[in-house]
Order: sequence, then C-alpha cells, then structure tokens
Amino acid sequence: MDTSFLTREAYRVLIGESGDISEYLRADVGASADQYPDEDSYLQGMREFAAAIASDPLDYLDGWNLVGEVNPDQFGQRIAEFEKKIIEVLRTPIGERGPVDE
Repeated sequence: MDTSFLTREAYRVLIGESGDISEYLRADVGASADQYPDEDSYLQGMREFAAAIASDPLDYLDGWNLVGEVNPDQFGQRIAEFEKKIIEVLRTPIGERGPVDE
C-alpha cells in the first residue's frame, strides 16, 4: 500500500494526526505503509502499533532518543487518542471516508 492511495479520512488520521503528535511517529507510520496490502489492514496494523506505544511510551521514546525531551505520560495519552481516531476510521465504511487524494 502507498499512502497516496489512502482515502482522505485515513490519510488525515494516519499521516496528519501522527505528525501532529511527533515527526518521528509520522515517519514510522508512513514507512510502514508498504507492509500492508490495503487501507483497512494498514489502519489495523497502525492501531496495533499505537496500542503498543501507548502501553509503553518510554520504550518508543527511548528508541528515538527522546527520553528527557518528551513527557512519556503525555505522549502515551496522545498516542491512546490517536489509536481511538484510527478505530473511528476503521468503523467508517470505506465508501464514506472520502476520495483518494492522489
């Protein structure tokens, strides 16, 4: 899957919202796209990724050498909100997520 083929709503959440949280998160989310065959599997994979980060934000921050620069508790809360937004998109029928913005 290429992020160019995401529906508008999926792109807004996966790329836009992740970038609002962290440029590092956006890089991880964007780079993961090619591991998934379609939008729903990509959304599900990123939901699982977000859940894992939310359960241990310090580990994720340490991987990017951001410990001490980012509050792990606040980061974890933002990631949990990100996961909820992904779930909302997954619950929306693909035909209602907007056009693909190539």
